[in-house]
Amino acid sequence: MTVTYKIKIRTGARAGAGTDGDISVVLVGAKGESESHALDKRFYNDFEAGAEDVYDIKSRELGELLALRFSNEAGVTGDWFLDFVVVSLGDRHWRFPHYRWVLRNSTVEVLEGTARLPQHETEPRLAEARRAQLHERQEMYTWRPAGATAGLPGAMEISARRPLPKDELYRGLSQGGSESVIAKTMAGLRTNMPLLGKAWNGLVDTLGLFKGQDKPRVAPRWQDDHEFARQAVQGVSPLHITSITALPEGLPLSDTEVRGLLSPGSTLAEALAARRVFLLDFEILDDIPMFRRVDKEGVEERRWAPPARCLLYLEDSRKLRPLAIQLGRDPATAPVFTPNDPAQDWLAAKLYLRCSEGNTHQLVSHALRTHFVVEPFVVASLRNLSDRHPVYKLMRRHFRYTLAINEGTRKSLLDAGGVFDEFIATGGPDKGHLKLGQKGYGRWTLLDNKPRVDLARRGVLAPSVLPDYPYRDDALPLWDALEAFVSDTLARFYKSSAELLQDTEMQAWWKDLTTHGLPVDKLPCTELTRVADLVDILTTVLFTGSVHHAAVNSLQYEHYAFVPNAPLCMRQPPPTKKGVLQAADFAEMIPTRAQTLWQVAMGRALASFGEDEEFLLSEGGWRETYFHEPEFLAIRERFHTRLRGQLAAVKLLNATREVPYTVLQPDRIPCGITV
Repeated sequence: MTVTYKIKIRTGARAGAGTDGDISVVLVGAKGESESHALDKRFYNDFEAGAEDVYDIKSRELGELLALRFSNEAGVTGDWFLDFVVVSLGDRHWRFPHYRWVLRNSTVEVLEGTARLPQHETEPRLAEARRAQLHERQEMYTWRPAGATAGLPGAMEISARRPLPKDELYRGLSQGGSESVIAKTMAGLRTNMPLLGKAWNGLVDTLGLFKGQDKPRVAPRWQDDHEFARQAVQGVSPLHITSITALPEGLPLSDTEVRGLLSPGSTLAEALAARRVFLLDFEILDDIPMFRRVDKEGVEERRWAPPARCLLYLEDSRKLRPLAIQLGRDPATAPVFTPNDPAQDWLAAKLYLRCSEGNTHQLVSHALRTHFVVEPFVVASLRNLSDRHPVYKLMRRHFRYTLAINEGTRKSLLDAGGVFDEFIATGGPDKGHLKLGQKGYGRWTLLDNKPRVDLARRGVLAPSVLPDYPYRDDALPLWDALEAFVSDTLARFYKSSAELLQDTEMQAWWKDLTTHGLPVDKLPCTELTRVADLVDILTTVLFTGSVHHAAVNSLQYEHYAFVPNAPLCMRQPPPTKKGVLQAADFAEMIPTRAQTLWQVAMGRALASFGEDEEFLLSEGGWRETYFHEPEFLAIRERFHTRLRGQLAAVKLLNATREVPYTVLQPDRIPCGITV
């Protein structure tokens, strides 16, 4: 019996997604396959970017449709980006999500989109198609040799011989890739250089660079002590502040030195006992090699970011202020500076502290704890979870572009001769930034990326201890929403942990992850036997790639572009005595004009969004829909309803904050690490 299938095809809307190639399709069903059908309407331009095209295909009745086999016979520029296909026969409908390229002169099999665990496949043809799909992906996505990632998380092997698959490449940033944004920003800044004097003093000249550029809002208030402390709880690096009840070893501080800085009649011991003292500690920089290079003329260039630490005090007004800063570990050579010291000493202490924080933030809090710890999960998922697996469907949108940005980061920022060598203290021939990342990874486990665990470890989970902590207050409801989203989704498929044990794709994922990506001691369980553990791991990965990454990334221009607020290198060693510094000394201490340009441009690039960015809460919903089951659509709607409530709550909080904290608004948090 001949029937007519109606097939609706949506081509991706991104630049270059359409094709003039000859596209044909074979329908694969439980009762056999159709003939190959050319998809070509007369006098019509098929498969234009963003178009939905509908075709009628006559075939014998094929039973339940299992797959569509597309062939693309095209020339050099004929790659085609296929979003999805819907096939109808009477009142029966089958959906085929793809959201990937069909390369020129290739054939691709798109599986029917109903989510299934592998053990629940009833059609041998689909079970075989899943295995074939994973075999192909394992050839495309391979792990780097262990030696190439020694001391760091596992990563994907990318080389001239094994380039990044086109599915993982950027599909259009509004300002170009990071290298393009850096170049454009540098060009704009340089146009203002002739307006500045030949002598360069970054403390006073930096503002002159921003004619025609957005001026960071922190610029007018960067020297204020309360602003300095505010950035510890809602700046670009809000993950360090720790409650303490005793002075750190090697940091001597007396009541005399903090006279007038505490509540009237209060002693330092009482303030510590009352949990009103907090610590920022960057001791991880101890023993990390700093930039040191001698040029052909024998001139030596050096940079410093000391293992500094800072005490913050919670005033009666419930605002934080810096109480003391030490630029090293040994009190004999690293005196403790306070606001009662000469103004030049105190300003220098804050500059060095911010530099130490910035180097730690860039390599540990940002690059390592988001970009590079998420990558093993991306690679393991692509290698081991087929398109029909519910975990693949749950995670795929949140992994978009992560492999591309990580490879770009390694090449343009971290590799020898990269951007970080130009201006960051830990860059340079001795690869201090690499050693810093390895040191941070040695101390890290995935549990550290769970916000409640991290906040409790630092003693700042309770608002009664630290009343004003916007990162904590905005992040925790988002964790709860993500956890419910993941838990509700997996509960649809895993009725018990026994089903997780029977899931061959998920068990292969775990083995691959722990063999090549992250060792078991970095993970919260030694075996993947409980659904609760899988929920916990996936929630942490989603939180890390979205909320956590937004918190440590999106404010980079605001935080770093006005360089005196947070210089990423200091060009003189930290002061070892008080009362010696003069105002003129700062010009030789802070970044050069060229280093300032690099830092501003880097901040702009890393805070850019793509033109096709998808946010956790996107107006009109997510463009890429991998599930179509009504039960999941209801779960997704509950998630978005919860996010809409959180957005309203954050807006109310921001109306009362002296400085609004917008980076954790659900409509400003990208779904994954895309820049």
